[in-house]
Amino acid sequence: MALLEAQHINMFFGGLKALNDVSLQAEEGKISALIGPNGAGKTTLFNVMTGFLVPTAGKVLFRGEEVQGLPAYKYVEKGLSRTFQNIRLLQEMTVLENVQLGCHHNMKQNLFDELFISPRCRREENESRESSMEALEFVGLGDLAGEKAKNLPYGHQRKLEIARTLATGAEMLLFDEPCAGMNTAEKAQLSELILDINKKLKKTVMLIEHDMRFVMKLSDTITVLAQGEWLAAGSPEEIQANPKVIEAYLGTKRKAVGYHVGD
Repeated sequence: MALLEAQHINMFFGGLKALNDVSLQAEEGKISALIGPNGAGKTTLFNVMTGFLVPTAGKVLFRGEEVQGLPAYKYVEKGLSRTFQNIRLLQEMTVLENVQLGCHHNMKQNLFDELFISPRCRREENESRESSMEALEFVGLGDLAGEKAKNLPYGHQRKLEIARTLATGAEMLLFDEPCAGMNTAEKAQLSELILDINKKLKKTVMLIEHDMRFVMKLSDTITVLAQGEWLAAGSPEEIQANPKVIEAYLGTKRKAVGYHVGD
């Protein structure tokens, strides 16, 4: 069953057509990847599918419900959360406080509750702290909860962003280039973390990533974009051997010598 689906998406920026009739599905319980050369439209499609852009034409469906045009926070309320290419943390806040931001949409307290520290306020704050600590423990940052975000090494900051998405309680997580800037050891740890999120927490995952070895090892299905258009979709094995994909990445010369994407 498709949990998230894009149908015939077109996206214009003035006279530039960034996406042209793009469709894809993310199956529930699976890890899906979206790949393509630079400028293929991957992040634009992610932004459309998570409410940061409204498509010029086409539909976005989450659990069969049309959601395009809703504000981004509504996507989180419906069960869809994401990270970004560039790390977006509040650097002067603690690790725990950054994760607690992910719980905000679940909190019902009003100004009265906050001014007078009502029982509901105390209860929700405790629940927020507990769920945030659970997320931090899961990604391996529990011991750093009181540290300022700015003091974390780069790889830990990436994990902190993932912890914040977990704290939202969303059933589907979208990661935009989670490996960016990581070394080989950090990528291996991240791969295991994403597998754990999928298998142990039963989260559906979709990611954009340029590291093909990472993608091929991790993904159940892969969709390929090129120049703003759908090019191919299939298993990692099918994508690795697809002549159109090889040509889009490397041109016809490498295609002729039997190159596989991910080699």
